[in-house]
Amino acid sequence: MTRKRSNILRGAAALICCGAVLISGVLTDSERMIPASVRSYADTQSDLEQKIKDADAKIKEIEQKIKDAGADIENNKEQQDNYFNKLVATQEKIDLVNLSVANKEAEIADMEAQINAVQLRISDTEFRIADKEAEIDMLDKQNKTNIDRFGQIIHAMYITDSDDYLSVIAGSADFYDIFIRSEIMKSVSEQNLNFAHQLMADIEKLKDDEVQLENDKKQLQNDKLTLELQMDELLGQKRELDEQKKYYNDLNAGYWDEYNSYAVKISDLETRQANLQYQKKVTQADREKAQAALEEEIRRAQERAKNNTVYDTGEWAWPVSTQFTLLTTLFGYDSWRKGNHGGIDIGNSGMMGANIYASKGGEVIVAKTTYIPGYDYGMYVVIDHGSGYQTLYAHCSAIYVSVGQVVNKGDCIAAVGATGWATGPHLHFEVRKDGVRIDPLSVVSKP
Repeated sequence: MTRKRSNILRGAAALICCGAVLISGVLTDSERMIPASVRSYADTQSDLEQKIKDADAKIKEIEQKIKDAGADIENNKEQQDNYFNKLVATQEKIDLVNLSVANKEAEIADMEAQINAVQLRISDTEFRIADKEAEIDMLDKQNKTNIDRFGQIIHAMYITDSDDYLSVIAGSADFYDIFIRSEIMKSVSEQNLNFAHQLMADIEKLKDDEVQLENDKKQLQNDKLTLELQMDELLGQKRELDEQKKYYNDLNAGYWDEYNSYAVKISDLETRQANLQYQKKVTQADREKAQAALEEEIRRAQERAKNNTVYDTGEWAWPVSTQFTLLTTLFGYDSWRKGNHGGIDIGNSGMMGANIYASKGGEVIVAKTTYIPGYDYGMYVVIDHGSGYQTLYAHCSAIYVSVGQVVNKGDCIAAVGATGWATGPHLHFEVRKDGVRIDPLSVVSKP
């Protein structure tokens, strides 16, 4: 029951405290976001070598992605060029169709003008026919009147059977009758006959003219019908051209859509390529820094080996007051972090601001007082104890020592805090041997 309760407490505490950097070169997500300049603590040689190796692999991967992006850009440009050529070809066809449509519209306009002209001629002919019919009707009336008058004169002469002009005059109704019954009467028959013949000739001519006009009208109507049939054919041809025009315009619009889509793809790929180039540059810079740090670590290791400095041969001390002993995270694999934890976390309640003590005598080699909230160790101290041993005290709220300062075991070096990647006040405590993280509990006894 006690063990189960302890495990529950330990799991709960892990949610409010965070571990720091993982072992064997495995970095947490938050650590990957930290600029290399912030991760300034002298990582172990194996860590730095792994970083360089990872950087080389990442650079190689990025270079391959850049190459792939370049190939994709070229492929998309080739496809875009293909669609551009299609656009040029279809535009040429559209121009030809537009020209044909314009020519056809001109033909249709000319045909409409011809039809209108013929229609005007038909209308004019119809007016002329109407005039002829009116003239014929008038002459018919004149002829009828003349015939009636001629009949009346003949009838009067027949009744009187006399050449007595007085009787003719007496029988006259008006001056016209007197005129007719005068000496002119001698030739009235001949005159009336000639007049009648002339009237008939005029009527016949008018009728012939009317027939000719009717024939002209029929011919004009036939001409109009022929023109209208030609107009229908032209309109049909124009509809076909309009359909071709619509087809090529739709095709052209589709090609433009494809062309523009490849332009967007190319732009996206070029942006991606630029981002990859930037990532490569950053990774190369990180690699160079890791390389420089590795060289410095090697140099310092060589110096330590040369000097073989030993600061303290006594036992290791608990890094905080003995009242604080709750371990919220142990050394090794941690399922919550999905990676290895490089030290132990001491996370009792009420620890904020508590003193942190040097676990053993040595020289302060790191006293980090600047940090980015939410990232990495925060404020931390590293002490070199000689014989290949170093200790790290992370997430401090205050630092009381400086680089180069020699401290004794139990000296107060910092205060507990929650700086860096930490969700609550605690001390992240690491021990390294020859640059390799080891379980602090293997050298430090829990009170």
